[in-house]
Amino acid sequence: MTNQVPSSIAERRLDKVPNFPERRKPIGFMLRLVKALHTYGVPTYELEGLMAKVANQLDYGVQVICVPTSITMTFMQDEDNPQTYVIRSNSGEVNVDKLRRTMEVAQDVINDDISTEQGAELLSEITRSKPVHNKFWMVFCFSLVSASIARIFSGGWQEVVTASVIGLVVGLLVNNSPRLQSVSSLMPALCAFLASIISFAFNKWLGLHSTYIPIVSGIIVLVPGLMLTIAMAELATQNLVSGTARLLGAGMIFIQMTFGVAIGGQLAGYFFPAESLVEASLMPSWTLWIALMTTSWSFMILFQSRWQELPWIIVATLIAFWISRWGVAEMGQTTGAFLGALSVGLFANLAYKIKQVPTASIMMPGFIILVPGSVGFKSLTALLENDIVGGLETAFNMVIIGISLVTGLLISSIATLPKPKPKQR
Repeated sequence: MTNQVPSSIAERRLDKVPNFPERRKPIGFMLRLVKALHTYGVPTYELEGLMAKVANQLDYGVQVICVPTSITMTFMQDEDNPQTYVIRSNSGEVNVDKLRRTMEVAQDVINDDISTEQGAELLSEITRSKPVHNKFWMVFCFSLVSASIARIFSGGWQEVVTASVIGLVVGLLVNNSPRLQSVSSLMPALCAFLASIISFAFNKWLGLHSTYIPIVSGIIVLVPGLMLTIAMAELATQNLVSGTARLLGAGMIFIQMTFGVAIGGQLAGYFFPAESLVEASLMPSWTLWIALMTTSWSFMILFQSRWQELPWIIVATLIAFWISRWGVAEMGQTTGAFLGALSVGLFANLAYKIKQVPTASIMMPGFIILVPGSVGFKSLTALLENDIVGGLETAFNMVIIGISLVTGLLISSIATLPKPKPKQR
């Protein structure tokens, strides 16, 4: 999950650029539309195709190049000279509701249901609108999802309590990051550092079966597993520049987190001398179902999905967990990841056809359960501890799992965009 950066701030900057096309004109509208979609994390292979359809409807020829940090668009019309614009942009807030509404604006323009003037006004309303769920619930769900993931990782009640505290601290930091711009770029390292300190401290007070489970569970929302999977999907669709840049970005976040855990662990070892880890105290099996349900509800809040989408998110989470678990047990980790991704993709397609549920609402929670982010984090931790063979083996497994996820995603023929329902004419 990416850091929360208000898209409205980013869009207002275009209005303040001297001589920039006015938002109600076709070119101005398309530039703001592409920036909004890019901000919400739409993959390159989908964004470029969508903007080509919008431009074609408006009688413009267009060439689009998107990378994670910028957008380049060239417009051509009749005999006019081509006009090229470069926009500096970063993927920002994860907001399924705003993404769905922005996609509906794009689709309405493609269907000629609204003009670019109306579309520009709608985009402005979307960026100014309040989130579906406020910051209080966001912070609370950081804690809740961390506790739930600790249980899913077979942690005992000590690990669940520790992870919930770590998640609460991480949620407070992430949701106040706009006020802490000086440290926002180091947020993964800072959160991992604090997670390590808290985990070792709770091991001193409560006695843990594993200090690793609370750390990973507490920062699981920040682990760039989804970014890694999208990067590999972009590489698979020959978007090499964007895929490579996103892949390196995910790698840097992994490195930051590993560094934070390493420094935090050494400092915590000084202040909280290591206690011998206790034997695992397994929680009742029914608590796993509660963990999966609360994880689904938390994802709905964190990704700003709507309440009516919650039943579908719950089913997607259960499908991702149980099918991948069955596949791993019966056919191995690679096949399990492939079957999980394929099942989530097919279910997302089915949900859209039945109830027009935005596919992002289902794909994102499902892939958080499946993505190999925690595996990559574990591989870097092993390398840092001089376990070279173990670290490289784990890293190789992460790559294979990522390839399996992408293959399942592509075979399911599902886009990660929240496809809007076409309006009845």
